[in-house]
Amino acid sequence: MNKTVVYAYTGVVITMLFWGSAFNAMSYIIQSMPPLSAAAERFTLASLALFIIFAAMGKLRWATFQQNLFIYLIIGIIGIAGFNIGCFYGLQTTSAVNGALIMATTPLITLLLAILLDGEKLTLPKFIGVVFGLSGVLFVISHGHISTLLHLKIAIGDFYILLGGISFCLANVLSRRYVKNATPLETTTFSMLFGALTLIILSLIFEHPFKAVVMAPITAHLAMGYVIICSTMIAYLFWFNGIQKLGAGRASIFFNFVPVFSMLVAMLAGQTLNIWQIIGTALVMLGVLSSSGFIQIKRRPALITKPCTK
Repeated sequence: MNKTVVYAYTGVVITMLFWGSAFNAMSYIIQSMPPLSAAAERFTLASLALFIIFAAMGKLRWATFQQNLFIYLIIGIIGIAGFNIGCFYGLQTTSAVNGALIMATTPLITLLLAILLDGEKLTLPKFIGVVFGLSGVLFVISHGHISTLLHLKIAIGDFYILLGGISFCLANVLSRRYVKNATPLETTTFSMLFGALTLIILSLIFEHPFKAVVMAPITAHLAMGYVIICSTMIAYLFWFNGIQKLGAGRASIFFNFVPVFSMLVAMLAGQTLNIWQIIGTALVMLGVLSSSGFIQIKRRPALITKPCTK
């Protein structure tokens, strides 16, 4: 395995760590700011920072922007704005257990879309990886109580989160297939600009973003600073690099790490782990290792019989 692939895997794992911890940060932020305003502040500041820094360094090419203008617009609208709108509005009317369970289907949805739209093949290791990963997430979010999963109530928020997850998966597959002659840095910056613009327009129509930002406490803005720098700027750069180097289907398997990292953050906050969470984490790890090719499943070669000769 060459260094480029190793760096891509490492970056994707770091992305999952940042996104897992961002769940707790955004849950705190959303108590002080409405969802569209919070999402607009996050991506406006992040996209502007990325654009100013890398444009000054000469890392952004106008020709690349023109060539991929339409696909960047689509990725920004559905993959960034759509995903965040679905999650934030969904969590207002559904439980965290429901939301985590639905988002755990992200690798499966991405793999199916990659097969349909990107010609990716469904291999045995990938299939096993999805099964192990989804099983592990179910153990983690249910704490071993399967009855929790059997008594889930369907709410409109579940539908919102599902739509957000599908939007995120579709954007990943489209970026892999249709973005041409662009670096992950360019894809991240340009698509994020369009996502931020979409969120700004929607927040101005449905909320009062300027008032919400001014009225929010300083602690909410500090939490937002962490989300902007780590969970948005750095994480999205690593994520698009992972998609480009590994493919949408393989990279998305690592999304199973998000609830696991959220669990670890909770543990650092004073909560203790139980046996089911440990089992779930182990299953997630096996799923990721299988789908990413670290665990090879070898088939026995067929026996070749030689014809009898006299």
